Amino acid sequence: MKYKKFKLIGVFFFCLILTELAKAQTVTINPGVEYQRIRGFGGMNMPSWINDLTAAQTTLAFGNGDGQLGLSILRVKVPNVASNFNKEYPTAVRARALGAIVFASPWSPPASLKSNNNTTGGTLKTDSYSAYADYLLSFATYMRNNGAPLYAISLQNEPDIKVEYESCDWSMKQMISFLKTQGAKFDTLRIIAPESFNFNRTRTDSILNDADAANQVDIVGGHIYGNGLSDYPLARTKGKEVWMTEHYTESANSGNAWPLALDVGMELHNCMVANFNAYIWWYIRRSYGLIDDSGIVTKRGYIVAQYSKFVRPGYVRVSATPVPATNLNVTAYKSDTSVVVVVVNKNTMAKTISFNLQNTEITSLNKFTTSGTKNVKDEGSITHSGTSFSAAVDAQSVTTFVAKRDVRNAVGSVAADSEMKLKIYPNIAADNITLFLNEGIDASSRGFVFNQSGTLVSEFDVDNQLTLLNVSQLSKGIYYVKVFNKNKFLFQRFIKN
Repeated sequence: MKYKKFKLIGVFFFCLILTELAKAQTVTINPGVEYQRIRGFGGMNMPSWINDLTAAQTTLAFGNGDGQLGLSILRVKVPNVASNFNKEYPTAVRARALGAIVFASPWSPPASLKSNNNTTGGTLKTDSYSAYADYLLSFATYMRNNGAPLYAISLQNEPDIKVEYESCDWSMKQMISFLKTQGAKFDTLRIIAPESFNFNRTRTDSILNDADAANQVDIVGGHIYGNGLSDYPLARTKGKEVWMTEHYTESANSGNAWPLALDVGMELHNCMVANFNAYIWWYIRRSYGLIDDSGIVTKRGYIVAQYSKFVRPGYVRVSATPVPATNLNVTAYKSDTSVVVVVVNKNTMAKTISFNLQNTEITSLNKFTTSGTKNVKDEGSITHSGTSFSAAVDAQSVTTFVAKRDVRNAVGSVAADSEMKLKIYPNIAADNITLFLNEGIDASSRGFVFNQSGTLVSEFDVDNQLTLLNVSQLSKGIYYVKVFNKNKFLFQRFIKN
């Protein structure tokens, strides 16, 4: 009798598990609701502290082929002596050749400019403000002259924590004063501030609420050691990008420790939901990093790659059900022709999810997975139906779905002033037409030419406000140009003679 009872209980729980596995969670994605534009994902190279990345390791980190990470941001150090500038540019040149942007953070001004004449601790002397600004700019000039121009530069790494290595203490009064008196010198070189070690909002609020200081800052940067991983509406209202410029989850274990490495996936998810534009890991190559000391990609690296390989610079995060079930976390992004969905599943069981992409026709769909046994594995194409699909994600995994979308049928507002914003010269053409788009270009810009019966005859990239289009192959007749830009359509007609 007891045996039968336990057998029945066993069957009951087995059926319960099967039911749970079969139960589909629902995620609704709306590409029409936009959040932050993604600047990229990256990491730190610091040859003054550890060995420089080799050429092969740089390609592994910043290339986007099979097995590569697809990073797009390199962080380097501003050395505290000019004689060490030459250590920083070789890897930066290689990373830029692979499409990355480069920014720099100083750990300490030169000792001679500080209150204690030491590169550890102390403060920047008030009468050294101008000299320090010139020093930072000299590094930017050196990098540019050696083929690695900086995208941005920070004023100070972690100005609000006392440590026993290269550092400098800054009060917010000092940083605001520096920005007001020296910020204009940086001209088109973007300034990152304040790079607090725990994204201390008191510090950033002080800058952003001072109009003159805020005017000099382009990027609000910070680290998330112990705190700071949350949305920052004030920065957005001031028109600033928000970058997480340094963090690592822990360093006691190998970057291959599983499922510990999955914490990086959750951190990335949370940073994206917090509307951060960029995510930069600490050392790219380290035993606990994205690449280990032997130059092999770790599990942490593959998890970052689930984002960095597919959510490329310029993509925009869009609305998606963030937590459709316990320990199931979702974000979605769009480009001109794609929607990318990243799912972090911390559950110890596989989960089936139903996805609905509102107003978005899917033309193809592929799945990529990192789990305890997979490393950004291409799982092939996924069956889809119109605007929806259903798929399983592995237990304790990060899964990326890449959906190609038909932007010809995308739902976007039709600009009432299409004829003012899109001009075609000449309107009666034989061989070439020039399109002039009288507004900014965004990542979703794409152009199409239709004949009078509505049949698509060609597609073209819209990368600039002026686009030259060869129409010599078209038959004589009336044609319509349709440009998809800023989630709306612009129309114009021309005649092929």
